[in-house]
This record gives sequence, C-alpha cells and structure tokens, in this order.
Amino acid sequence: MANYHPSNDLLIEFSAGKLPNALGIMVASHIENCAECQKKTNIFASIGGELINDIHQTDVNEALFGNILSQLDKDPEIIIPRPSYKGIPRPLSRFMSGPLENIKWRGYARSLKEYNLPISDNQYNAKLYKISAGKKLPEHTHKGNEYTLVLSGKFSDNAGCYDIGDFIATDNAITHQPKAWTNSDCICFAIVDAPLTMTGTFGKLLNPFIR
Repeated sequence: MANYHPSNDLLIEFSAGKLPNALGIMVASHIENCAECQKKTNIFASIGGELINDIHQTDVNEALFGNILSQLDKDPEIIIPRPSYKGIPRPLSRFMSGPLENIKWRGYARSLKEYNLPISDNQYNAKLYKISAGKKLPEHTHKGNEYTLVLSGKFSDNAGCYDIGDFIATDNAITHQPKAWTNSDCICFAIVDAPLTMTGTFGKLLNPFIR
C-alpha cells in the first residue's frame, strides 16, 4: 500500500479530466493500485456530478442534437486492447512496447539510465529512470515541478523512503539526493516541467548538458 499520494487538488483535477496528458497518466497509474485514492476520486466525481445536475438546463441546438443522434446509428469502433506488462500500471502500459526488463535504456553513468516516454506534452517531459542498486544520484533541486511514481524497487532521500506505488511531488524548494536501496535497482516514472539543477560540486559541471 502506498504511503505517498497525489494531493487532493490533483485528484480533484483528475476527476474533472483537467490534468495535462502526462500528469493525468501518472495519477491514473497511481490510482489503479491505491484504494485510498480510488475512494477519494469516486467522491470527487460524485460531487462534480451533483454540481452538474444543479446547473440550469438550456435547450440544445437542433443541428447539434441531430448530429449526436446520427452518431448513435454508426457501428461502434472496434478497440483492440493493448497488453499489460508486469510492473507497469495499465494506464502507462498502453504507451510501452514491452515489459520493464526489455527496455533499451540509455545514459552516460552506470548509476542512472533513462528511457524517453512517448507521452510528453507541451507542459511536461516524461521519462522512466533506473537507479542502480545502492547508487545515489547527484544532489539536485528543481527549476519547476517534478512528479515521480515508483514502479520497481525502492529509493530514499532526506525526506523519506519510497516504495512501489508511491507518488512523490517535489519543487524548487527541495534539494535532495535520491538513493536506490541496496537489494535491487529502482525504476521510476517521472515527469518534469523544467530541467533539474545540480547543486553538488561535480553536479554543477553537468548543468550545461541537462535539458
């Protein structure tokens, strides 16, 4: 069971369908296996439905109404479900070409590899990260917001320890140095709306190369 969850504000926006693409997929991926957040989103959706019912009804344009009725006569589109992969939530699996063990990672350091996801939008850049067992990342902060969902393994920083399913939000007020636990690699789904900023002595040399 997850110990870290999206904020109520994020869950309300998710229930209303107002989150950007990449962030919505991440929140949905967390909710899939989190009974606590499932319950909250159901409540928020119900409240939204009640508010809609209270809105004063207006007549629908006849042309628009006719167009809607014509759509009902069409044969439904056949949707072939994409496979789900072990260790990857179904909302994210739809955008993966295979399981975690088949990912072709790239990166310049042994301790950290990355994989670009095809769900980046004009607000968030989306990637998978793999931190090698027992290794830690350079100390860094954030120019904007970063959201992380743990898919496999565990990692810790100065604020806590994070397990599979945990949803972590960080911003430019936080400086940390994530470290994977020693018994296994840690794989995370992460999105950012601005580049990281390395703060350590060595890390600062990397800043010109970070996008």
